[in-house]
Amino acid sequence: MLELKRHHDFQLFMSPENQQLALTNPPSFNWPQPKSDLLYNLELELCDSQQKWHWRAIQSPFQLSFSLPLGRYRWRLTDAQEEVSDWFSFDIDETVAPYLAPTAESLFALCQDRSQYMMYFDEDIETVKKASEKAYPILKATSKLAVNIDDISYPDHYKRGKEAGKRTAITNVREWIDRDLMSLTLLYKIWQEEESGQQALDLLLSFAQWSPEGPATLVRPLTWGDEVGLSLSRNLFLAYHWLSPLMTEPEKSFIRPMLIRIAYQMEERLNGDEFHQFPGHSHTSRLPGYLGVAALVLHKEFDQDTCERWLNYSLMIYRGVFPFYGGKDGSWAEGAFYSSSYSKWHHTFFLSVERLSDFSFYEHPFYKNYCDYAMDFVATEQTIHPFGDGFWCKRESVEWPGFFAQNPLRIYAQRFGDQKAIQASEKLESQIEVYSLHLLDVVSTVKQLAFVNKDAEQVKEKRQTASHFYAHGGFGIATYEATDLLFRASPFGNSSHRHADQGNFALMESGVGVLTPTGSYGYCFGSQHHSEWTQTTQAHNLPLIAHQGQLYDDERASAQLIYQNEGEHWCCSKVDLSAAYANVERFVRTYLMIKGKGLIIWDQIELVEAASLQWRLHSHLQAEQLGNEIILSSPQLNDNYRCLLESHHELNASLEFGYQEKIPVSGGVQSDSTTDIYHVEWGIPVANKHNVVMSCLKAPLDIVFDNESSLSIALNEQYLLVDEVKAHITEA
Repeated sequence: MLELKRHHDFQLFMSPENQQLALTNPPSFNWPQPKSDLLYNLELELCDSQQKWHWRAIQSPFQLSFSLPLGRYRWRLTDAQEEVSDWFSFDIDETVAPYLAPTAESLFALCQDRSQYMMYFDEDIETVKKASEKAYPILKATSKLAVNIDDISYPDHYKRGKEAGKRTAITNVREWIDRDLMSLTLLYKIWQEEESGQQALDLLLSFAQWSPEGPATLVRPLTWGDEVGLSLSRNLFLAYHWLSPLMTEPEKSFIRPMLIRIAYQMEERLNGDEFHQFPGHSHTSRLPGYLGVAALVLHKEFDQDTCERWLNYSLMIYRGVFPFYGGKDGSWAEGAFYSSSYSKWHHTFFLSVERLSDFSFYEHPFYKNYCDYAMDFVATEQTIHPFGDGFWCKRESVEWPGFFAQNPLRIYAQRFGDQKAIQASEKLESQIEVYSLHLLDVVSTVKQLAFVNKDAEQVKEKRQTASHFYAHGGFGIATYEATDLLFRASPFGNSSHRHADQGNFALMESGVGVLTPTGSYGYCFGSQHHSEWTQTTQAHNLPLIAHQGQLYDDERASAQLIYQNEGEHWCCSKVDLSAAYANVERFVRTYLMIKGKGLIIWDQIELVEAASLQWRLHSHLQAEQLGNEIILSSPQLNDNYRCLLESHHELNASLEFGYQEKIPVSGGVQSDSTTDIYHVEWGIPVANKHNVVMSCLKAPLDIVFDNESSLSIALNEQYLLVDEVKAHITEA
């Protein structure tokens, strides 16, 4: 039997998913290959019919050049040793998005009669300029920040003693290229301001003098990082295209070789990382969209066969490999901070393809539903946005300006959001004084304007339930009035920008973090604080087992929601965390949110070998120990919260403030994070089985936990009973 399983946390999942609706029609057939050069045969059958297809010597991902009829299908693989996999079934019905993307050849043909074809045609300019009146003064204010041409310098953190300058180099290129170059280029492109265009051209010519190697390279081993190269590859191609009417042929000939070299580097990086099989690397995952833009921009000026190869690669990735961290429910597995940028890097490519053809990548379910996830986790006015790296960052960030997108709802709210999302997007837009990093969705294309101007009756209504779970990314939310519970239970393991925090939760009231994750970069990825605290279980609202946290950098460290239900005044979710820890036979965590009261957590843990627990909580509020309770208070909140281990009244918690380490700051970088954190820990004695119940309440509840298999909570002359399987109301 051919077994198809993932060998790394960055690797593809199987799709189409077994016994599920296909994401798109045609679907992309993806499977994890232990070696990328292996070949397989694929059989596809339309069930209850005579229609069958058979393809030989293919690799994942495999994509069809035709749409499939509606119906139920099954597919399987055979490898070179004639080992055969199980059959996997999927359905295609009328709700599955048509997703037959154009080819590179057809897109090039659509460009032939135009000199300007990236995002905007010449005939679009007056329309989009008129529709972008509010953006114009902000772009002008942004352009006034543009660096003096004489102050631009090639990054020097390759020099001895200058290593800490990497963060400064990242900040510089994002300001000089993503902000300055693009704001000036937009003022020329849309508002025909030739002075701005000439200033942009001077910047572009200055960057073209840089070596695309060393600290500006995209090719591993990336001794000096790749963020400089990413900014170059993100924006130089579009700037070159839009500014071309201002350029002389010698100027074009000077800039073009650098662009070609960068495009080759993108291809080398994608191939070297085997990205089509391992699409989880967060930096490499920005490149397919940039490579598609490069191919479109260069195909009239460089070898067309090479450009066709580049563009077909990009089309293949977005037809089915991406969004890897984003799923049909709109969630993003690496959390709010990363989703806010990774839902934007591709806009230039998507909007250009959409303008040229009748096809739109935005019809993928992830992009259609991202607005829902963004409203719950990204566009909120909370002091932190759990989970994953960057949870402490803010939209107007001093640590990573613009990376937490100033308006993560732009594009998506107008196309797919409800009225609340549209209003939230407008509010976020009104708060922006100057643009940072993401400028290429500021001026709507003519196709985007069709969504901006849609009738009110076309706006969909959002769900009305108190609780919801985003299964792809593995994020749950429960909301009563101004109080939110957020938790993580993800099919993705714990690695990279995801921490060892399966089952972690945050309790927020009016945007204030009552119980939250802790830590920061410290202030660079891989610092001791980041790797030994922030990424580890001890930094989160989770127990340690014999002082050991969850597995890290392991695709097996997954979790899943196994139950969710709600009533008028309560909601209950259960998650299985058994795979996330070593030495665990079974670990089920129950979250019980009570309207107007607070939160109850119930952990049922069975261990392979007896061990102690260190049951931990963290809070940004003022914490005080009062007997066996921890009192959490804040002048921003009307009520105090009282944390108590209901299952172990005899135990008192230990309370610590701040971090027991000096957190290094490199390159004079400021941070949005705070060290004003309280850490709470209950030490629970050695046992094979642990039943732990913790309450964090701002109003008292009668909680009974006496037989270790159920909870009973008195609610409005009724009892809420929670057992190992479910939650339900009974009469008092």
